[in-house]
Amino acid sequence: MPMFRVSAIAALLVCSPLVAQGSRNMILAASRSGVVELIDPSTLETVGRIHFDLGLQTAGLNGVSASADGSLLYVEGPIPNEPHGCCALYSIDLATLQMKVAASVPGSRSRHTLVVSDGLVYIAAALTPNGIPSEMSADRLHLSPGGRWLFGLRTFRGPALDVYDVGLGQVVRQLTPEGLDGDWWSTGIWSGDRFYWYASNSKGSGRLWGVSPETPKLGAGATVAPLGRIPGCADQSSKAIAAAAGKLFLYEEFGFKGDRRNQCVGRVPGGAWVVDPATGQLTRQIAPDLHFSALLSDQAGSQLYGLSPGGPNWELPAQLVRIDPSDGRILQSRYLDPGFWRVAIAPLRIVPSGDVSTRVLIGIR
Repeated sequence: MPMFRVSAIAALLVCSPLVAQGSRNMILAASRSGVVELIDPSTLETVGRIHFDLGLQTAGLNGVSASADGSLLYVEGPIPNEPHGCCALYSIDLATLQMKVAASVPGSRSRHTLVVSDGLVYIAAALTPNGIPSEMSADRLHLSPGGRWLFGLRTFRGPALDVYDVGLGQVVRQLTPEGLDGDWWSTGIWSGDRFYWYASNSKGSGRLWGVSPETPKLGAGATVAPLGRIPGCADQSSKAIAAAAGKLFLYEEFGFKGDRRNQCVGRVPGGAWVVDPATGQLTRQIAPDLHFSALLSDQAGSQLYGLSPGGPNWELPAQLVRIDPSDGRILQSRYLDPGFWRVAIAPLRIVPSGDVSTRVLIGIR
């Protein structure tokens, strides 16, 4: 028995065939209610919409990405035969709209066959002959722009950075920061030929490192001031980093379990801060009225986009914006339906259009 059905519906609900085209960047927006919107980054208009008939009371959709060659869409969805369980990884062939279970729950052996990096999914065996070592299975992976290096971030207790040489097929070094006592959360992003690693703790303290593949060891890093500190308001929220047009942006992640707007009295500062990677100094705040769940750039690193939940519990429409990374101006804005959303940017070779439906094919591929 299929667990759920997939249908693709054009934004204007006009029937037309799937049209193959040259690879083009699309914003992928997945709603927990079971909709993936394919959004044109230049206009923020919905080009296509894929609806997943999840049934009642399921875990819903909790993530979206695409294959590196642009032929497949991936979603994190309910576990087969366990609709409340999260999450299995499903692949959707954009040419046929057939869906398969691509991998089981995070941490399972089937997940080790894939490399997920910044919205793109690679087959591990095709990326590197030896596959990804088991010690990197829990890392958050980031493939370098040229594809030569794979950096794996370990977080929480004992943060570390695994440096994996794709050509050699092995970890060539593990970098551990100095002087981080207690629990620290890690996030990172490639910008050009350097990787920027930001770590923060529950006290709001932050450190920033610029790392190249040849970096032999890490020092103490640049100290970064707390983001959006409010007297009497504990800071247990997670932080994230984005890069666009040669600039780095730090921001507090809103719309998740630790959203401070549910506990703090008064207005919690939003927006993002431009940070100097050499000194750690926060030089400017942008979009202070928005509370981002995600900031992301296109594959070229030239454009910046943000998603701001409509309230701490996503009870109001979410706002999707295009931002000028040079000065922080909001260039375009649109709203998505109320409810939890996850977003990514990826190049797609085929954009579904028309009103079509397909069988679900269950099985690990």
